[in-house]
Amino acid sequence: MTKTYYDDFTKLPIAKMAQAMADITYGYQETKVPKEHYKKALGTGYEEMVSANVSVKLVETIYNMLIGLQKESPRLFFQALVLIDAGVKPSTMSASQYQALSVATDEFEQTKKAHMLNEQTHTTFNEVLENGTLYHFKNEGDN
Repeated sequence: MTKTYYDDFTKLPIAKMAQAMADITYGYQETKVPKEHYKKALGTGYEEMVSANVSVKLVETIYNMLIGLQKESPRLFFQALVLIDAGVKPSTMSASQYQALSVATDEFEQTKKAHMLNEQTHTTFNEVLENGTLYHFKNEGDN
């Protein structure tokens, strides 16, 4: 098998790896990223990386549970979210709270809204996804 740049790259010390990564990045549309950024990233502790990975796995587990509950009973799922958001426990719900919950759920079902969360949450998610956090926080006061 032919020797590749990767074979030599993996043997470099962190400082030289960081410079090599900056050079590679510059090769993509002359994008400048300082080698210090890569050096810091490469020096990230294993615990930090594992922690982020565990967090993603926990979110995935909760996501899969919620998707299953939503498919099983969309109405009850929505009602549970409303109660969580309102800070109301089902076991202590008053008649007026139950009535408000029923009306809110009926209204949601009738309007067939695409999203359960408020529109600002989706706007923020899509804006950061498209433009990154620096753009978002720089323009946050404009809203």
